[in-house]
Amino acid sequence: MSNGSVVFKESDYTAFTKKKDKENTIKLPLEKYFSYNYRGFKFYTVDVKHTPGDELDFILKECEAVENACWTAQEKFYDYAVTRDLLTYAEYKGKIVAFQIVSYWIMDNYFIFDLDETMVLKECRGNSMARALSMVNSRTVYLRVLKMKNINRIVFMGLTPNMGMVNLLDKMRCLYQFLDNSFKPSENLLKIHDMYLERKGAFLVHEDYPFFLKGVFPGSMEKGGECGKSSKRVEEILPPGLDMHHRGDAFLFFASFSLISVWPIMVIIMFISLGNGILLNRKFGFLSWNKYNDARKYLELSGNTLIERKGKIRRILGLKRNAS
Repeated sequence: MSNGSVVFKESDYTAFTKKKDKENTIKLPLEKYFSYNYRGFKFYTVDVKHTPGDELDFILKECEAVENACWTAQEKFYDYAVTRDLLTYAEYKGKIVAFQIVSYWIMDNYFIFDLDETMVLKECRGNSMARALSMVNSRTVYLRVLKMKNINRIVFMGLTPNMGMVNLLDKMRCLYQFLDNSFKPSENLLKIHDMYLERKGAFLVHEDYPFFLKGVFPGSMEKGGECGKSSKRVEEILPPGLDMHHRGDAFLFFASFSLISVWPIMVIIMFISLGNGILLNRKFGFLSWNKYNDARKYLELSGNTLIERKGKIRRILGLKRNAS
């Protein structure tokens, strides 16, 4: 999930890209990964686990430069990125200026879709790039899942250490309030939440308050990055001892939906984010005959991307929240 309060270090990015231009013979754009063009930004999608090594290395180095300009990294970007599944990046004038990296897995009839990291260079913010990247990836996932047997629900998830983003999600609740989500979770969503903690080796800030993870992004937030006043709804779900700035605690947002119910909302948000090409574009549009083949090319479901099904919930967490 994108963090809107990170620091932009232009000198780091400029130095990295100048050095890279001298050392690499591969040049952007890599047209075979091209997905869509909108307002001068060209979007490309790659399947991390099935992209040739030299091309993937080049793309990841460019994305690493973007991350270093935006974020205090918690681990080596390359080691982190190659364990994920899907990467969409935006290119402008021959340079990668934003990216989103995604992982996914299956539990029972749920396809769980994790927006692991979204980064946008400071000079390109204000163009809704994070939302556009999310919708490009969501389209790919949605089309692929439509062709999968026994999957009838998708769980979208994102993780943010930015309290301003938590407040924004609360303000946008009209878009997802009818969905099973982190603000009003069902038992099934708590089961997925619990499985996520086990899979990631993560811990809660307080055992009675789900969806707030302890020490995920230590030192990553810019001082003063928590902005805006929280509503009473948000205040009632915040665990005691929450520390997003220094310790790097983070909010885990889930939204679970059926394939049918999400369709109209997804089309509307994609239209707002990417224009009418999302319907009519020959390659990318929902009305294109090639859309399923394109999505299948980018999303290979191999054995190492799945997890074993969990038959029982590991624990049910108590809830301290407003029911409304």
